[in-house]
Amino acid sequence: MEPEMVCIDSCGRANGMGVIGQDGLLFKVTLGLIRKLLAPDCEIVQELGKLYPLEIVFGMNGRIWVKAKTIQQTLILANVLEACEHMTTDQRKQIFARLAES
Repeated sequence: MEPEMVCIDSCGRANGMGVIGQDGLLFKVTLGLIRKLLAPDCEIVQELGKLYPLEIVFGMNGRIWVKAKTIQQTLILANVLEACEHMTTDQRKQIFARLAES
């Protein structure tokens, strides 16, 4: 059986969400990072959105699906997300500034 990733609301309906696209990258991170990224005061996702236009889905099972305009941008976003778990706020700001320059 081939797995399929779907976004649904709490009632089990698609409500404009539905099946996640074929493109993009699905990878696994720790549940702690997922909780951090879903926190209302988390700046990481906002900063990523300033770098590149993107689509992103966080799963409470520790999976992240991300898609940017190009494959290179998608891989950069995935690498930054994985690395953010172990970075301080200052380190993250330096990385985002460096990426914004390039």
